[in-house]
Amino acid sequence: MKVFSFHSEHPEQPLLTEKSFSLALSPPRAPPLGTAHRSLLASADDENLSKKPFVLSASKQQEDVRTIQALARLQQHLFDQHTFLRKEDRRRRRRRLPHPHLTLVAAPGDRWTRYLSTVLPLRLQNYTRDSGLFRWIVDHLVQASAPLMALTAPSSALRDFLSLTSIMQKHAYGSHPMQYIELYLPSERPVRNLVYFVHGGAWGSGVPWFYRLLAAPFVCRRDTAVAVIGYRTYPSSRTVDEQVEDCQRAANYLLQEYPELCQGIITVMGHSSGAHVALLMLVEQANKRMRQRKFTEREDAAVASFNVTNFVGLSGPYDISHHFDYEAARGVEELSPMKPVCGYSREAFRRNSPHLRLQHALVDGGNESLIGQCMPPHMALVHGIEDDTVPFTATGEAARVLRSCGITSCDELYVAKTGHQDVVVQMMVGGPTQDMVMSWMREKEDASIAGMSTKFAPTLFVPSKL
Repeated sequence: MKVFSFHSEHPEQPLLTEKSFSLALSPPRAPPLGTAHRSLLASADDENLSKKPFVLSASKQQEDVRTIQALARLQQHLFDQHTFLRKEDRRRRRRRLPHPHLTLVAAPGDRWTRYLSTVLPLRLQNYTRDSGLFRWIVDHLVQASAPLMALTAPSSALRDFLSLTSIMQKHAYGSHPMQYIELYLPSERPVRNLVYFVHGGAWGSGVPWFYRLLAAPFVCRRDTAVAVIGYRTYPSSRTVDEQVEDCQRAANYLLQEYPELCQGIITVMGHSSGAHVALLMLVEQANKRMRQRKFTEREDAAVASFNVTNFVGLSGPYDISHHFDYEAARGVEELSPMKPVCGYSREAFRRNSPHLRLQHALVDGGNESLIGQCMPPHMALVHGIEDDTVPFTATGEAARVLRSCGITSCDELYVAKTGHQDVVVQMMVGGPTQDMVMSWMREKEDASIAGMSTKFAPTLFVPSKL
């Protein structure tokens, strides 16, 4: 496992900040007693928090056992007396100890959503979600903020956006207006590889043009085509399986119309809920391959042809049950489309968590070597360490389960002092996330070219449909 980070002030410990430390303790991810992370609570003051070594020695942990036990008793008391939250908050501030179930200082947005969840009737929250009003509000807010982003982004971003708009090709792969692909092909160089991007938006919003600039580092400066996938978001799609089906249909369309693009290195990438949908699509492809190899010893031609080499998940919520608890702490669980899309029940949440679905396939008669062969050979889960929309612990949990299923190359890439939207913005206009991902992709591309058989070797594709 590789862990990359960018930070200049404290190179000895770039990832540990007060905010990331508080997020790491959010439910249901509180580290167990006796771990190095929990023992940091023994001296969680403002000065030492960002300077204390990330991994404490075993002797230091032993010295803090009594303090840790005292803290556990205090946290249990806070939990038992949660009705007196204000009084306990004052005690917690004096002791500078995080609350066991809430962040130390909630972000302004979280405080607002918590308040709204207590004021707005449940029926109104569900109507906003189920009628498509949530999608309309979010999409229009993003459109309204686009001019501000243009003013604050580097000057090259506007040129790249106009350049990409001029070469963009829109292809419908289904009858619904949201089922289309924005395809970007380099016009001055042959194409070797393909990036297949699934946008985010909490399963209920987002359109491909919001992420057009993500194609810039690949199309404008590399020999890589980019396909940004539009798919039916909630309530146009009622379940996450329908969204996965849309993404698979888009892949089949590219196989049929641009087969040369799919013979090189294919990188599937997704942001936020798009990372969840994209990984779920890859897990479904792997399950189908394993079933076919088990019973027929051959693969479906379409699935076998779309050989994904890399998967890059940006700030993805992979464990739906855990993320539902986190959304509930923010007060948005009834407004978010996640619950209806992913099935309402804990069992459905588990079934629609891609890494847990893969784990179930292993328990249900698969084997680690076969899973490793059917999943992409290289995977990277990228997360901003100060993401308060999807905590960075979601990436660590998913990576641990994926590796336990036999996926040997699953890297965790953490970006210091970076939030949820910062990750995808940096991918579009430049920044630590883009540098990290591009470096990782170049490394894996070199490894893939060196290790590929002739069957999967990259081929040149000169665009003809411009």
